[in-house]
Amino acid sequence: MATKSQKPSAQASVPAGVTRTQANRKRRLQKLLKSQPNNKQLQNAVLETGQVRKKPNTPQWSHGNIRLAKLFKYFRGSAPKELFSSNPKVQQAALSAPSTKQFVNLPVGKVDFSLGARAFMRKANTWN
Repeated sequence: MATKSQKPSAQASVPAGVTRTQANRKRRLQKLLKSQPNNKQLQNAVLETGQVRKKPNTPQWSHGNIRLAKLFKYFRGSAPKELFSSNPKVQQAALSAPSTKQFVNLPVGKVDFSLGARAFMRKANTWN
């Protein structure tokens, strides 16, 4: 099976620790500097060929996180931000926090969910 190999000169053209975009930017700036030797901005730009564009932040509230927070809010009364932490210890501490939800009108004692029991839950007979 054939393998692709690079020429030694192509491997040595970009020094270690410099990305391809940084090397290309420096090459273009030096080309412009030859045509515009008095341009001070170009002279400063050649010296500083680091990251130009700030990488976008990933939003914390994705669609899945919003749905999960709504579920926690509905069943526990609150959804702290620590639930979505990447640190498992912080996440576990948020999960073990006591619930603040006040449950009202819950049935007391044993609840019968059979069909016969559910048929007569309302005042009117539903089997007529």
